[in-house]
Amino acid sequence: MLRLIYCSLLFTSFCTLGDTTYYKCVTENGTTFSQFPCDDKATTYKVSTTGNQYSGPKVNYTKQLNELERERLLTGLEAEVRSNNHKLAILDREKQRAEYKQQERLNHILADDDKKRITKDITKKLKVINQSYKKDVATITKHIKKLEKKIAQYQ
Repeated sequence: MLRLIYCSLLFTSFCTLGDTTYYKCVTENGTTFSQFPCDDKATTYKVSTTGNQYSGPKVNYTKQLNELERERLLTGLEAEVRSNNHKLAILDREKQRAEYKQQERLNHILADDDKKRITKDITKKLKVINQSYKKDVATITKHIKKLEKKIAQYQ
């Protein structure tokens, strides 16, 4: 008989695990909620939970994430190409400025000997300026081509 009572109590305790009881008490200080009744006027409430858990539809976001990553990479590569094109424009302006500065040296009123010496010096400097410009342009152009290949791969 004791075993039957013990088993029935054990069974009812397992069945009520999903239910929670709480009490609402209205006092002079306001309304309070507790797991224990505060007085005889406490209102009892039960919260029942179910074992069913709802979840959204099973969606594979891999494609969308890959597409977003591809777009981010493309945007970054295109920005880098624009940056390198701006570098080329700056190099061109600097070259033109340096050439102009060298040509201005010839416009000064000088003796023939000085003019010949300065012309030789200007020719040397212009050659150095052009070599440096071509080297820098080739480096940046090569980098732009690599970036454009990467962009083509992602498109």
